Amino acid sequence: MNSLWENTVNLPMYEELNKNINVDVAIIGGGISGILTAYKLKKQGIKAVIFEKDRICQKTTAYTTGKITLAHSLIYEELISNFGTEKAREYAYLNKKAIEEYENIIKEENIECDFEKCNAYLYTKEDENKLIKEYNALLKCDIDCEYIEESSLPLKFKGAIKYKNQGKFNPFKFIKHILKDLTIYENTFIEEVKAKRKTLFTDSGYKIKANKIIFACSFPFLNVPGYYFLRMHQELSYFLILKNTKKLKDIYLNVDEKGYSFRGYDDILLFGGEKHRSGENKKGEKYQNLREEIKKLYPGFEEIGHYASEDCMTIDKVPYIGLFSKAFKDIYVITGFNKWGMTSSMVAANIISDMILKGFDYKDSIFSPERFDTKGIKKSIIKEGPYSIKGIGKEFLNIPDTTLQALPLGHGGIVEYKGEKVGVYKDEEGNCYIVPSKCPHLNCELSWNPDEKTWDCPCHGSRFDYMGNIIYSPSIYDLECIEKKVKKE
Repeated sequence: MNSLWENTVNLPMYEELNKNINVDVAIIGGGISGILTAYKLKKQGIKAVIFEKDRICQKTTAYTTGKITLAHSLIYEELISNFGTEKAREYAYLNKKAIEEYENIIKEENIECDFEKCNAYLYTKEDENKLIKEYNALLKCDIDCEYIEESSLPLKFKGAIKYKNQGKFNPFKFIKHILKDLTIYENTFIEEVKAKRKTLFTDSGYKIKANKIIFACSFPFLNVPGYYFLRMHQELSYFLILKNTKKLKDIYLNVDEKGYSFRGYDDILLFGGEKHRSGENKKGEKYQNLREEIKKLYPGFEEIGHYASEDCMTIDKVPYIGLFSKAFKDIYVITGFNKWGMTSSMVAANIISDMILKGFDYKDSIFSPERFDTKGIKKSIIKEGPYSIKGIGKEFLNIPDTTLQALPLGHGGIVEYKGEKVGVYKDEEGNCYIVPSKCPHLNCELSWNPDEKTWDCPCHGSRFDYMGNIIYSPSIYDLECIEKKVKKE
């Protein structure tokens, strides 16, 4: 289903690459992080070319809440514990600078994008102690905030932190303006990257030679070196687009398990939460849970849309921004935004443009991928490894969920068909869409998501629609359709 921003703005369309080219900077991925980076480089006379597999801004960027904030849930106390106060302050400073830069660009270029300054609130209904610890950490990081016990939301809570001078906007209106004069190729699938030769190849057989390459494609598909599939997993959250609720100026996030989010846009409310790791929604009913929760606050709400959003989650809650690997000095990566893509994208654009234009290395930055040292690899394998092992092991150990005949209408599941385990979705008319049960990325067994009618990978978060078309990386390939079995009348 379309997001709120897609329903308000039509972004321009771009041609597909149809020849071999040489470029200064090749950016893989047409989301806001790649676009902002190209915009900043262009301002300084460097021509960066964006290559997008589908349409620009149709994945994670389309499904953002449009919050421009450094209130990234409960993070600063953890950053101080893991990295020290100086690094935590760097994280806060660069995100504060990102907020200010959005405001400056919007003012300087007179962009009409519904930008508003506002407060951001983190609140809890359960454990006030965790918020008090976070508040003390915020003071150490020089963040302008205060601890409060009430807000404009019609709900009770045990405590809240108010972050001042935050913002919100319509990201598509902003992006539409800064796209001007950028070079973009859509429907251009980068199938392979030869890192040492700094050469990209499309699935249509065209070659792109670049002086520098930036992976800005959510989850990097180049597995080695870098090993980003061991550094991250992906997580889904669900959103309702609502009317007939209270108009909210400020933005809110519940830091308890469900992670409910409130974001007002004119007379519309974006209400979300019900987060889970990709591939772990076997029971479904996430949208219904949101409806039941919002009904407690606004019994007369009107739902005009809903959607799910997926993003990469790093082990230590900090994005990877910088050199893709020590082995390649001219290849960069932007990933792992942990659901805070608006400020993180501007932070990334600032860092990467500084590295390219000014020669800064940022190797000692909290955002540097080089922080992932040998100890980090071990920690990562301990944390993320079991999911891969479990996902791959399913192929051999799991018994299929049901049979093709017993699968209910409108449901999907892993079944045995013609002696093989396959994924099957049976639509409301009884037609069956049969696809492989394994993810093309690293052969983990897929899981059916009943809320989205998608096949989700529990290992690394690749997602496919019920016909096998790829929706989210790191897989770069579709599931090959084995068969469409039409119900006989």
